[in-house]
Amino acid sequence: MEVEIRLGAVRYPFRLGSDCLGSIVDNLVAMSASRFLIVCDSNTGPLFGAELVERLSPHVPANLLVHRAGEPYKDLQAVGALAESALQIGADRASVVVAVGGGVIGNIAGLMAALLFRGIRLVHIPTSLIAMSDSVLSLKQAVNASVGKNLIGTFYAPVSVLADTAMLRSLPYRETVAGLCEVVKNSLAIRPSMVEMLRTSLRQDAVYDDETMYEIISESIRAKASVTEEDMYECRSGLVLEYGHTVGHAIEYTAAGGISHGQAIGLGMVVAAEVSRRLGHLDDDTVALHRELLTRAGAMVTIPEEIDLDEVMHRLRFDNKRGYLSDPAESSAMILLGGLGEPLWQDDRPLVSVPMALVGEVINEIARPELPNFELLPEAEPVRVADAVGAADG
Repeated sequence: MEVEIRLGAVRYPFRLGSDCLGSIVDNLVAMSASRFLIVCDSNTGPLFGAELVERLSPHVPANLLVHRAGEPYKDLQAVGALAESALQIGADRASVVVAVGGGVIGNIAGLMAALLFRGIRLVHIPTSLIAMSDSVLSLKQAVNASVGKNLIGTFYAPVSVLADTAMLRSLPYRETVAGLCEVVKNSLAIRPSMVEMLRTSLRQDAVYDDETMYEIISESIRAKASVTEEDMYECRSGLVLEYGHTVGHAIEYTAAGGISHGQAIGLGMVVAAEVSRRLGHLDDDTVALHRELLTRAGAMVTIPEEIDLDEVMHRLRFDNKRGYLSDPAESSAMILLGGLGEPLWQDDRPLVSVPMALVGEVINEIARPELPNFELLPEAEPVRVADAVGAADG
């Protein structure tokens, strides 16, 4: 499948297939690059990056740049270290940055491509469901600051996305579930026609065949395209893609890597749905549907007790949607639904000012000791400079 992604005036192709690494290599070689900078993390490097370098090297110089895996290491330090390594091995204006990984690597490599020589070509090879179905369908390239997620970045377009569903076969359970949480978000907030397909397709064991993944990704592409085609900067209609992200980002950042991005967004959606119900906008059945679909996907729907709820409330004050609304004191700008696929609007944006006291009340009530289908990871080590290494030129 090949579809044209349209984000305002920006156009780029999204090519999706199965067991198509050979075609991916052919597409890259045809770009006439002076050098390929294959950016991976410590997981995707051995799985996919090394083979990609090996296949490209007979045709064009290719280098493997490896960054430490994990959300806690998505910062400017990582971008700077990778960019310095790229320059030292000979990157120039005709080089191409190839992001091979999930959303974290896509963001790091995307920001790196935007900054090198004030912008060189970027290609995404997404290796996670959350990247294929969500993050590469955007121009947003951002890394984290000490106070919150995705606060330092820019908008920068890839020249293409080359996706192979075969790469999803290596995903651990946690990451497959994370991607499906974002798919559920697209269904609830944008494309309700996906609900019945998800009800029959979602599996708690997170084992899917290529055909099902293909359908899930295709539907998510259609959902996202419907709100971003006329909003390339995702600051108006495209803001609905941030459904669940206000509280979700705060939970994810507080967990310091212990909860995946998608799972945190799932929890954020549960909170948002309950907040909307208490404000009189959402009915009980729709709130229950949030929990049903997330549970079918293998996600938890209660906040684990290990999460510091006071810290979550503190992080809400640094949400990246601050400033869109003239928020009264002690309120938070949230995407809320009035029905399936029906975001509530305020000041020409799908955002609503919600009292922080109400958000805190809901967060506290959704938190409980049990962690169904989930186990927190050990506390992450302190952030370090990215480990960037270059492979021999071909």
